[in-house]
Amino acid sequence: MIKEKTNRYNESSRSKRKSKVGALWFAPVFLLCVTLIVLTLACRPYIDFAFSMARMFLVDERLTYNGETITTAPGEFPSFGEEFGKLKIEKISLVGPLYQGDTEEVLSKGIGHFYGSALPGEGSNVVFSAHRNTHFAQLGALIPGDRITLDTSGGVFVYEMVDAVIISENDEQYVMPTTNEVLTLLTCYPFDFIGETTQRYIVRCRLISGPENAWGGV
Repeated sequence: MIKEKTNRYNESSRSKRKSKVGALWFAPVFLLCVTLIVLTLACRPYIDFAFSMARMFLVDERLTYNGETITTAPGEFPSFGEEFGKLKIEKISLVGPLYQGDTEEVLSKGIGHFYGSALPGEGSNVVFSAHRNTHFAQLGALIPGDRITLDTSGGVFVYEMVDAVIISENDEQYVMPTTNEVLTLLTCYPFDFIGETTQRYIVRCRLISGPENAWGGV
């Protein structure tokens, strides 16, 4: 009887030891997997940005479709997904490609024009957005008076920063049409936050110079 109890005790002890060993083995593997997932999500925008910069300076950066380039011709209204210029801000050493549209695919390559907002020179609200940890990472360093240049297929437009505001992600007043031309630069906020945010950082600018009827009167 005593021997039988001893055997059951030994089997129970071995089972507990195996359970502990299994838990000790699983914990670091689980932590490693979580760490790799977090790092992948956090670094993806930087990887996309690096490829974007490589395209800009090392190879023909124009988009292609079925092997054919689809960049916008001078003065021609840009179609969705086309690149049609560059945004330049000397203050923060920024030179970024401008694309028509602001889908995730577009934003992984450059700065997206809010589809439906005005184009430069059309006399209303011109809205561009980009990721806070790539092209617009230093947007918070701008102060009133800093110059922003849009070198587009419709001509060169120069704007001057007026102010900056922090808004809710659901606040749409700053992307609505305006009676006079303004440039609105938009990105997620806070800048150093990892993950989804509920706020947006807005830089508002006034037009200084640029051609009229840049897009053939469209």
